[in-house]
Amino acid sequence: MKLLNEEECRTGVGLPFDIQQKLRSGDFAFITEMGRQLQLDEQVLCTGNWMVNLFFIRRSYLNYDRHVVSTAALMLSCKLHNFKRQGKRVYPISFASTYHKIINNKQSTPQRQPLDDALKTEYLNKFFKAEFKLLKTLEFDLDIDLPTNYLDEIISKLYMDEKGEDREVFLSMARVMANESMRSIAPLCVNTLGVAVACVVLAAVVCNKPRPHELESIQNPDFWWLTVNSELTLEEITQAVRLINEAITIK
Repeated sequence: MKLLNEEECRTGVGLPFDIQQKLRSGDFAFITEMGRQLQLDEQVLCTGNWMVNLFFIRRSYLNYDRHVVSTAALMLSCKLHNFKRQGKRVYPISFASTYHKIINNKQSTPQRQPLDDALKTEYLNKFFKAEFKLLKTLEFDLDIDLPTNYLDEIISKLYMDEKGEDREVFLSMARVMANESMRSIAPLCVNTLGVAVACVVLAAVVCNKPRPHELESIQNPDFWWLTVNSELTLEEITQAVRLINEAITIK
């Protein structure tokens, strides 16, 4: 997973960064709703969001239907994770039906186009074309690492005294932050472990936990991040916190 520099992410293609950020947040909301209705897990959703975010760093929002691209990313993510719901695969037709339902609910007019076989075929053709465009844009590099993979380990290293229900609440909030990080460009331009640590730090603020440098269990509070990994830097953690906050506080 090749990282981009922040300036490259901010420049993007075709639109000012603040507009792109609002659209990115809208993509996140659409993918979240698709995932809720299709009962997809958070790994599938985060991977789908990551792919859409990178796609629209390299391609202009002006040239593509972002909802079609987002649906295609979820389809691709399900394949990548070999995702099954109740032991069964989620078939493309389910994506077509769910896409139709959500898009129709967004319409302001009361007249809604019925989902017949012809329309299902039209949707599926769009999704498959977008899926291939995604793969080309990602240069067929699907080695995608996610911050959710590291949260448990980070909490165990930094907050080793957290046990039982309190720890579960803390971990759940860190997962929320990791999911919310997909609204931002942080996962594209900051080391995944740095993003994960940033999510734990933000979760600690929400859960009213001591900051890492305030923990008595940390041997060297001035360099607390080295407790997690010797290659981490405070700069990348701070950058991730800033970018996540920037995205989740957007109006």
